[in-house]
Amino acid sequence: MAISVLMVYEPIEATREKQDYWKNYISFYEKYWDGSATPHSTWYGSDYEDFRNSLSSELGLDKKEIQDCFFIKDDDGKYYLVPISSEVNLNIFSAENFIPYEWLLMYEGDEKKYFYTHTGFGAVHQDAIYYNTRVDKASQRLTEAMEEAEEAITNLGEKSAHPTLRDMLKGLKEGMVNLTDWLSGFDGTGFVLLNYGELCAHIVQETLKNEDSVSEIRNALILAAVGDFEASETTLRILESKWDEIRTVASGSDVESTSTVQ
Repeated sequence: MAISVLMVYEPIEATREKQDYWKNYISFYEKYWDGSATPHSTWYGSDYEDFRNSLSSELGLDKKEIQDCFFIKDDDGKYYLVPISSEVNLNIFSAENFIPYEWLLMYEGDEKKYFYTHTGFGAVHQDAIYYNTRVDKASQRLTEAMEEAEEAITNLGEKSAHPTLRDMLKGLKEGMVNLTDWLSGFDGTGFVLLNYGELCAHIVQETLKNEDSVSEIRNALILAAVGDFEASETTLRILESKWDEIRTVASGSDVESTSTVQ
């Protein structure tokens, strides 16, 4: 099983009554580790327990009261965070063995980050991919994509010569509606980050740098919107074939996976 992850980093001010706690947490973490807490941060041996003991003493809190987060800082020095609680975490979506296509429609190609890691999701030595953009940008792109999908579905009609394409677009639109509803609960100035995570270990490493499903799904939707249904369906079939292969390798079976809220 391989997990891909979608995370919303909220501005620290949006955490309201917990704002002071998170400011203190981040300040202490940066002094303790000289860096940010990310999904690729590494804890060895008793590192995490030692950190919690020190943080508990610094904040005057029982260790049971300590909550952790991932956090990043923008170019202006403003902090954004993702609370990571085992009980409830509304900032994170995850998917097993694939990436839902609607996630990809929130991004553009130049927002892709490609790097090498030996920690984090999967904890293996590998190249990795993630995309990052502002929540308001992601929401705007989804709105535009939904309008294009609706236009294409209307033009196709119920007696379309391309029923497979119509069904694909309907499923894609439904996914975008759900994703838009989720994003609407967050501050638009925050960041939404897509991490390919463990999936990168199941994509041929020689082709990983050229992985561009973001552009491929976008192109398929544009083609459908302008009425080039044949080309749109072909593009989607090629994209599906690629992800079916990745999913099969990652899961070890042909069983279709679904996204889940974590």
